[in-house]
Amino acid sequence: MSRLKMMGRASGLVLTATALMVGTAGTSSAAAAAVTRTASCSTTGASGSSTTVSGSDPYGEVKVTLRVKDTLADGHHVRVRFLSKTSGGVKVTWQWRSNTDGNGTTKVWETTAQTTYGIYEKGVEVARFEGSTLLNSCTDWG
Repeated sequence: MSRLKMMGRASGLVLTATALMVGTAGTSSAAAAAVTRTASCSTTGASGSSTTVSGSDPYGEVKVTLRVKDTLADGHHVRVRFLSKTSGGVKVTWQWRSNTDGNGTTKVWETTAQTTYGIYEKGVEVARFEGSTLLNSCTDWG
């Protein structure tokens, strides 16, 4: 094969690869648009929510805002935690966050979540506790 034909083929490959990269970049930008979801529920003595902001990649970082309010003057404290599900539907429970400040108080936490198993569904669990004993709870999926 002559040198000119080989250069022509090489140039064609570069152009093809460049065209694919430009096409992919356009698709990635659209797919990376942020999605916001809120899950919330109330149970005796507590109400709370999780608001998540994530891209389309289930393996990417998810921004999570957790909120819990103590709604009953009963001497118990309330907790909230983020919930997620993997691609196989396995529920993952994340760390509890506690509000021990009493009736009428609300606490808010900003955090992130990410797992090698992916986050395909997002939810919240809100509960009332006596010490380490869960008294009642509710769950919602956003």
